Amino acid sequence: MRRDKDFSIWNTSIAVRGDKEISHPTFLRMLDMMRNRGFVVGSDPRIDRDYPILSKDRFASNKGELLFVGEKYNCGAKLEFYQEINVENPNGGRYDFNKFEKMPYLLQKRFLVEVRYMEQFLLEEGFTCDSEPVLKTSYDKVFHELNSPSRHWSSENLPDYNALDKDGIRINNGEVKYFRGRKGTLMRGTVYHNINNMWWVIVNKDHYTNLAAFELFNLDTVPENAIRKLIRRSGHSNPKSRFVPTEGQLKDWKRKAKQAGREGRIQFANAILGYLYEIGWVSRKFQLFIKETKRLGLVETEGNPYFLGMRVGEKKYDPPKSIPLYPKPQQMSGTESGWVENLRDYVTYGKPTVSRWFCKDQNGEGGQAYLWPEVRERLLHIGAHV
Repeated sequence: MRRDKDFSIWNTSIAVRGDKEISHPTFLRMLDMMRNRGFVVGSDPRIDRDYPILSKDRFASNKGELLFVGEKYNCGAKLEFYQEINVENPNGGRYDFNKFEKMPYLLQKRFLVEVRYMEQFLLEEGFTCDSEPVLKTSYDKVFHELNSPSRHWSSENLPDYNALDKDGIRINNGEVKYFRGRKGTLMRGTVYHNINNMWWVIVNKDHYTNLAAFELFNLDTVPENAIRKLIRRSGHSNPKSRFVPTEGQLKDWKRKAKQAGREGRIQFANAILGYLYEIGWVSRKFQLFIKETKRLGLVETEGNPYFLGMRVGEKKYDPPKSIPLYPKPQQMSGTESGWVENLRDYVTYGKPTVSRWFCKDQNGEGGQAYLWPEVRERLLHIGAHV
């Protein structure tokens, strides 16, 4: 049972929270207040038609071109406003994202007036406001995220795989870094660590974005970085991307994987892991091996470089260490874990385990994504590609 009662406003949604004995009567009185302000409030025709048993808890309303739908549920109620003038979703504005941004200017102002009346009504009813603060600048929005109570991780002493840019230079909070826009144009912004290998990039007072470390770079590291507009390399221009294996070839490669046995498949899988490390698709060098217990194991042969306040040599690594392989590979990024898990299952069962998810230029591997036809070819030839 909820002892608190509060409400929150987000975009065009207003949620009233509290036990139904309190929130439902309050919600119905708020609807009466809105009727007095010119809204025509009734049941939702769509619910009446398709789900009549729910009609008593669903509402629809309009005041000119400003519409809303509402519902009561066990621990509260909510309203969501929308319009049918600027619509993207083929099912209507009710199902659009960013409903407030899509409203015409005057309709936005009308909505804000109505929200002010509802907010005042709920405050007078003893409800507390639990809305997120209204933040105007991109700087404020990013630092609101960084200082959020729900942020329970630290951005200090980040491992290499979360803090190296595309050229292997360490990224630090507050630095100005460059990146490429969707069309290859050169852009820059101030960076702050978000989570894992993702970084907030404040471009200007109105715009910010969230980019992976491997998408960031310095202007003077390599000549290519200074090009104002760079046409990205595409895997689709590689003839290997258009290769379609025959049924006979697929059967031969699968038979080869079966005949090689577990030891042979370990060699095949390690060759793939070595190639992924070589092209930068994994940040560390992993190798599969057979333990004394005859179970499959994983070792990191080249770990993180030492840090003593700054990098001490590019080739000075932690000693090789064993990494838990079951039930899921640990101590690595989610993408790396996916590769290792797929190849682990390939070695164990001798069946194709790697799907086509990476066979596109936007596969999350940044500037090296265009190499996917080469990765695909190697996986096909060892019978590991689905």
